[in-house]
Amino acid sequence: MGANPAAQHDKQLHFGTNPNNLTAVVSTVLPGPWRAHATDDELRRSFIEHDFDDTAWLDINVPGHWAEQPKLASRRSVLYRTTFSLPSDSGAIDSRHWLVFEGIWQSADVWLDGAYLGPTDGWFTPDQFDITDQIQANSSGEHVLAVEVMSQRPNVDEPTRNLNGIFDDPDIVGHQNRGGIWQPVRVVSTGPVRMMKNRVVCQEASATAATIHLRSHLVSNEPRSVTITTTLRPPGGAPPLVSSRDHDLASGATVLEWDLSIADPALWWPWQLGGQPLYRVTVSVEIAGSISGIWERTVGLREVRMKNYVLSINGERLFAKGADLWPTTALPAVASAEQIAGDVARAKDLGLNLLRVESHVARPELYEAADRAGMLLWQDLPMRGEVKRSIQSNAVNAAHRLVDKLGAHPSIVVWCAHYDPTGTSTGRQPLTVIPSRRSLFGVAKQQAPTWTKSVLDRLVGRAFNRADGSRPVVQGSGAWPSAPRFDGTDTHLRFGWHAGTGRDLETFARRIPRMVRWVSSFGAQSVPRSDQVKIVDWPADLGLLAERYGLNESGFRQYIPRSDASSIDDWIEASQAYQATLLRRQIETLRRLKYKPTGGFTFSALADCRPAISMAIFDHDRQPKQAVAAVQAACQSIIVVADRLPIQMHPGQAVLLDVHVVSDEREPLQDLDVTAQLSWPDGQHDWAWRGQIDADSVARIGSINWIAPNVTGPVDLTLQLRHRGDEVASNTYRGAIRAD
Repeated sequence: MGANPAAQHDKQLHFGTNPNNLTAVVSTVLPGPWRAHATDDELRRSFIEHDFDDTAWLDINVPGHWAEQPKLASRRSVLYRTTFSLPSDSGAIDSRHWLVFEGIWQSADVWLDGAYLGPTDGWFTPDQFDITDQIQANSSGEHVLAVEVMSQRPNVDEPTRNLNGIFDDPDIVGHQNRGGIWQPVRVVSTGPVRMMKNRVVCQEASATAATIHLRSHLVSNEPRSVTITTTLRPPGGAPPLVSSRDHDLASGATVLEWDLSIADPALWWPWQLGGQPLYRVTVSVEIAGSISGIWERTVGLREVRMKNYVLSINGERLFAKGADLWPTTALPAVASAEQIAGDVARAKDLGLNLLRVESHVARPELYEAADRAGMLLWQDLPMRGEVKRSIQSNAVNAAHRLVDKLGAHPSIVVWCAHYDPTGTSTGRQPLTVIPSRRSLFGVAKQQAPTWTKSVLDRLVGRAFNRADGSRPVVQGSGAWPSAPRFDGTDTHLRFGWHAGTGRDLETFARRIPRMVRWVSSFGAQSVPRSDQVKIVDWPADLGLLAERYGLNESGFRQYIPRSDASSIDDWIEASQAYQATLLRRQIETLRRLKYKPTGGFTFSALADCRPAISMAIFDHDRQPKQAVAAVQAACQSIIVVADRLPIQMHPGQAVLLDVHVVSDEREPLQDLDVTAQLSWPDGQHDWAWRGQIDADSVARIGSINWIAPNVTGPVDLTLQLRHRGDEVASNTYRGAIRAD
């Protein structure tokens, strides 16, 4: 291999009461160059050798994906090699060394200096290997790391055996293979004791006290006594809180758990309710006054509760207005911190307070951005649709590892074990709740007991609860009430896209209120105005657009027929207008049901990760569709809404519409004036009401009682809400009078 540039490393020091007697813990990022080649049997046997000549191999990015290399894009297995040398200050006699992969897609076998270290386990949590023997045995100081990375394409027609989540859905993420070492690789050099599987969770918090629970595996090469020092650095530069305790370790792994109490904490809040102060927790293990291992986390102090799908943060009830968040980019390694933070900012600008990380684990930058912005996150385990029974042990283990990785982030308020366990709301032919032969089969499938719902999802849910008792856990998202508990979870309802009309949501909510406690995954697809979504001929070939861009053929044929459009531009306009209207009216319906019984919603979806025809309201370049303005209007802090006008009315027909005001404000509003105007050809009628609304509530302001006149044509309803003379909200609805 070619010359190896100087390794990047950073020293993490614990500054305690005796800084002159401490040893650095060195973390060395392996910068490459990395080289790669498609796997074959001959190379597999020889590429691990130290003197193997890889100069003819391709240079490849790490972090990165081999799909970025055209010659490797179609491969399912690729060999990687690099050489590295450790800094001179990481080689003390009693040092131990650990090779850490932050993320490999999808799995790998690893060799160092010709010795097999083992396989990796999962793409979204770290894997690490003890390489002390290999480092000490190599007198030359130059080491060869060889990795065979495997990534199989999903078979979308059968249950999965992998925790790939949304990345198994080509309509959303496309067909690129995400194989590769997509997160950094580093060598961590420590003393004789290494701290692993570190966990921080804020168990409880109030205005007067908070408790942080900490957990760590201490791996020692022999029995010994150590000192564990925990340092909590408050925001704003206040003096740190330091506590130490002695422990006796056995040879091997010793699991330690302890609590840290904080008086008068600075509480972390969602952006609608307050500020986002963050604390820094540092934990070190010391042997005879010298640091052997150290780790840090940033944590926010807050308490989360959810009852009947109504969230409370620090005792304050909050109606959740959210969107599904897909991967920022189809290849996760290429997403930048700016892109990720930009999506959080876009959600906040829309008036949303929650993002659902749908069926994947995002890059670390998302959780950091959400913590800073006060954006709540619903975090799914990447388990999606129907799965094989062989997935059970991996899924249970992944729940624990996910809490280790993300548990300190105050923005995460819900863990979800399984997205759509019955497979009835994902894929190209999802089922819905409209009474039909097909959907009646779906109802039976939803409510019948299965191994997935009765065994797997409960085991994974319990794993989340054991690892983190501070957050609510949803076992199976989209699962209907079924025996023996008949409790149910959040509901996936795509009225007006998979079947029925958008107005069916109101009827459904009246008939089965329990099913709209939290509504997820609703909306409609639309076509972006993007040069990268190419629609060449008109009428468009829907089958080709489905294959290339994920278009749902049945949805477009039923709700946005090509026969109604004279051109591609008209068709694009119609699709965006339909999506905008559907989302606005359904969000208004759910907000009007605030807490009675609806606790929140997450529509599909915020933004595309690739050029696509999808349910996202921003395209992959973050260009807004019409639905952006519609969602922003529906998610304002205060809105005025009415029952929707009938699509078609007849002369002499009686129309009765209730008018409501919805407020998310934390203070009551007095002196509200609401006006309504119905206008039709050659006529209009006006109503006016005055009233008030309590904090964080819904108020019925009045009713519109009207008899349709003996005319034909459009009818428009305009609502305006003023507070002490200033307009704070408005709304419009349209219907039509038709002759009998």
